[in-house]
Amino acid sequence: MYEWLEFLRISLSSSFLVLSSFYDLKAREVPNLIWILFGPLGFALSFLQFLLTKDNTFLVFWLFSFLLTTGLSLALFYLGFFGGADAKALICLAVALPVYPSLSDPHLNVLMPLFPLSVFSNAVLGSSLPVFAITSYNFSRLIQTRGRLFEGLEREPLWNKTLAFIIGYKVDLDKLRKGSHHIPLEYFSRGEDGETVRHLRISPRLDEETITKDYPLNDSCKEMSGKIWVTPGLPFLVFVTAGFFTSLFIGDVITWLTVGLVSGKSI
Repeated sequence: MYEWLEFLRISLSSSFLVLSSFYDLKAREVPNLIWILFGPLGFALSFLQFLLTKDNTFLVFWLFSFLLTTGLSLALFYLGFFGGADAKALICLAVALPVYPSLSDPHLNVLMPLFPLSVFSNAVLGSSLPVFAITSYNFSRLIQTRGRLFEGLEREPLWNKTLAFIIGYKVDLDKLRKGSHHIPLEYFSRGEDGETVRHLRISPRLDEETITKDYPLNDSCKEMSGKIWVTPGLPFLVFVTAGFFTSLFIGDVITWLTVGLVSGKSI
């Protein structure tokens, strides 16, 4: 009963997520109009479902899903792990689709009941996959350069080099100056002899201070050339959208894997 209403909520969510992913991929910025429309429309459809079904269980899960997703999204945003659009997307999704829709028939038989958190976990898993490609690329570069991949950064701690090796790669400074979706992992300072000294700054926080303080493209380093370490500014909303469709048609991959590992059984 009321499958049409659930279909509308799925269609609404998928449409706005795909549209926001397009903006995020193209410009790394999403117009607020998307969330201004997505949130109220999602609320109206979910509230209409409650009025028609009189299902108090749905209301409880709706409120719980909204509060939990909002708390998690805002915490990650203020800690610097999330962009504002990423947080808004998950909050709007919690309003429109707080629990797994009955129309969904995921392949995996172990699911997290709160749909937005399932989408988030799949998004995190998807966004971590480029690490394997980056690491493989750096291994090939390490062989080609005969171990001189961190030339000029010999004094940096091994831990910083290891993280840079996993999450970043080297690009030409001229390319960065022309504009690209990369976040520098290096900053420069002046030594006592006046020479420019290179440093690695590995931080999961992508806040204003991390990006701009001692920024390698500032006026004091105009004479610098060559390549520096960067990490790609991944459009996380693309992974949220992919996580949405993965949750709908496949299921909650991380929960499935976790339950399988804990139980020691094939799920």
